[in-house]
Amino acid sequence: MSTTQLRLGKGFSLHPLAAGVVLALCSHNLLAQQADTKEEPAIEVMTVTAQKRVQNLMDVPVAIDSISATDLKETNSVLLGDISDYTPGFTFSKDAVAQASATMRGISSSNISTGGDPSVAIFFDDFYLPRAAQSVMFSDMQRIEILKGPQGTLFGKNAAAGVVNMIPNAPAQDDEAFVKATLGNYNQQRYELMGNKAISDEFAVRLNMMSNKRDSFVDNVYEDYQGEELGNRNHKAARLAALWQPNSSTKVQLSYDYDDMNQGYAPGVGVSPYAYSMNVTDRIVENDVVDGHERRDMDALSLKISHDFNDEWSGKFVSSKRQWEVSGRDDTDGTADKTRYLDTINFEDSDIFYNELQINYQYDKLSYVGGLTYSKENVYQKTSLNITADTIARLTTADINAMLIPVLQGAGVPDEMISMMGLPADHLWNPQDWASILSVMAMVDPSVSGLLQQLGAEPFSPELVAAIQATGDLTYQAISAGLGINEIFGPSATGQLWSEDIINTGDFTSIGVYSDVDYQLTEKWGLTAGLRYSKDDKDFSWEIKERSFGAPMNGLTDFLFPLMPRLDASNSWSKWTGRAVARYNLTDEQMLYLSYSTGYKSGGYDSLDPRSAMTPFEPEEITSMELGYKADLWQTVRLQLVAFDMDLDNRQQSVNSKEPDSGVAVPMVINGDQDIRGMELVLDWQALDSLKLGLVTEYRKTESRWDQFYNADGDLVTDTDKGSTADSYTLTADWMVPGEWANGTLKLHMDYVYEENTRADDPDLLPVAYSIPAYFADRKDLNARISWSSSDDQWELALFGKNLLDQDTTGGIGGFAAAALGTPTVSLNPPLTYGLEVRYQF
Repeated sequence: MSTTQLRLGKGFSLHPLAAGVVLALCSHNLLAQQADTKEEPAIEVMTVTAQKRVQNLMDVPVAIDSISATDLKETNSVLLGDISDYTPGFTFSKDAVAQASATMRGISSSNISTGGDPSVAIFFDDFYLPRAAQSVMFSDMQRIEILKGPQGTLFGKNAAAGVVNMIPNAPAQDDEAFVKATLGNYNQQRYELMGNKAISDEFAVRLNMMSNKRDSFVDNVYEDYQGEELGNRNHKAARLAALWQPNSSTKVQLSYDYDDMNQGYAPGVGVSPYAYSMNVTDRIVENDVVDGHERRDMDALSLKISHDFNDEWSGKFVSSKRQWEVSGRDDTDGTADKTRYLDTINFEDSDIFYNELQINYQYDKLSYVGGLTYSKENVYQKTSLNITADTIARLTTADINAMLIPVLQGAGVPDEMISMMGLPADHLWNPQDWASILSVMAMVDPSVSGLLQQLGAEPFSPELVAAIQATGDLTYQAISAGLGINEIFGPSATGQLWSEDIINTGDFTSIGVYSDVDYQLTEKWGLTAGLRYSKDDKDFSWEIKERSFGAPMNGLTDFLFPLMPRLDASNSWSKWTGRAVARYNLTDEQMLYLSYSTGYKSGGYDSLDPRSAMTPFEPEEITSMELGYKADLWQTVRLQLVAFDMDLDNRQQSVNSKEPDSGVAVPMVINGDQDIRGMELVLDWQALDSLKLGLVTEYRKTESRWDQFYNADGDLVTDTDKGSTADSYTLTADWMVPGEWANGTLKLHMDYVYEENTRADDPDLLPVAYSIPAYFADRKDLNARISWSSSDDQWELALFGKNLLDQDTTGGIGGFAAAALGTPTVSLNPPLTYGLEVRYQF
């Protein structure tokens, strides 16, 4: 397994742990001692299909990690986010499913826009998974392959940064079955079953099912909350596959996949004075979101046909139709203050028809793979922003402050006097604040002065406050009509929701043609070269509607977005991508390789920015150089070391932006260029027959240059050159306890995950972050699993624990409402969790 992850320290020196390992293992004298005859290594041989050929992992001249079914079991992993700690250069969202996002070597893409594509391509059983369908549970999985760097030649578009290839178990000519139950704290209940039946010599079927439930890690104390429990888990998946082998050369597999998720979204914990508590480690929130949820209903029907024409030629055809509906509603203000309420709803109804025809040729020193891909994707997305009338009144108050205070300052009124006048006002529905606003308006507008006279009150007087309280909405209606400001309305609208919808539709067609040749020139030297042509056609549309409070608020329109009838756009992008790899076998157990590769991600449209109809974002293009070393040493050590240098043009990134005249900040996509350099190390050491140790490390340095944009505060950001480094590692140990234990065997797995926290170096850090110690804590996770297996392998019992040190760490800080409403939020990483597993093999 890629059993460990270590991101190296700052600068280009290796982490001290890794430096000693590399110096020792790469010593010339030791290398020279390797025998010419290849011996069977003590560490398990890993077979992969990363190059669409069946190969030994250590013979593939690509930075690749293979996560086996055993690895998934020992680390208690059921989603992609669970395995990222054990794979250098790869991360995946841990607190979301439908809106999850993959990152490879620091490269990820916006997960908010159906008009764009991910930078990391994810495949399940040879079929491409679009953005909202990427996070699937590991039910009956054979292995997961993670390829880093551009993989455009064999995997096509959206493989600019890398590829994740999930490979489930196929039906086999065996009768087997198992059931498994996992019970843990936070009421965790995970149940899994699998059954495989050989119906005849030609037919076999395989069924697996999984249900995963868990209560939330946070406690929502808002009494009137209605919706799914925020942060819980309720995810079900099933797969039925049938295999027909009419002869020894042909296989036909038909499969059906079902996925159903209905749970609460992972809530952001408020870190503002208006939140329940500023101590996020209490894990208590007061969240008033209306019907908070994360739901996905997805299924797929897939066909795979493979045929060996003769000893040299073979072919494969795959075809799949996948469809899904996604709905997510989450709170963005982290409070129960209805004057600061803001939530978002994302709804999608989409499908993809994916096809690939592949031809393979293998003879002597030559290996060839080529093929065609075709996919058709239809998308529908509705993004809703919802705020209360109370929130609109607060934002309107801020606009009035911004209008009146400069007028007073321009007239020479000192700031102390302005403060005595009651400005800046907090909320115009507060009679005292509204009296202050009316009094200042009366100083510059005779019509307002006349209104005060009708009320029989002088400016800045207690009588004016009393008159406002007595007349309800009257003064607000008068000012709104007189000044033509529809956003000014009275407190009778309290609690009503205002919603604005951006509706997108898309029709995407993608085709690809590829060829890849591998040739062993001599006993020592080999070459691989490949080329691919990709073409993407996209039709996309926008329509913006509002859903108002009703008759009393007919004058209020486009508070968040300008209303817009349907707008359509079309564009096409195409690109040639390729790779050239030279490898040199130092010995039968050691290989050096040097590769040059290019990657491509289609251009597209920003679903929340109709201006991208005229200026769609450009395709991401990557060029990468890699120098790698792979070795099986002394029959006990497996080493993979790679250094890489990647140039990325037109990187697509999501930012929260509040442009002039916008009500609140919303996500938008900007472009930029990045230079990414780094090293990755994967080490497995069979120290004893009963003890295996592992280490993974990665060093990465990124220099970025982004297009200018308006930030969440509405300020134009022009200083967009950024730099960052990463330093982390994971250590693993697997010990088979000697002797027989209760007529069985005992095994202990442990891993330690360290990740340096560099947030203190962030130039855009919000001041409130300094009041949250956990925000700057390095991650130090200790995880363990001890298992007992019966001698006949029928029973397995295990105890597991994750984050055994019970360390509190957080995700990023921010949110749509951070700037406009002063309500930033942070996400919380899981606390200590533990449980019991029971598995029975029939």
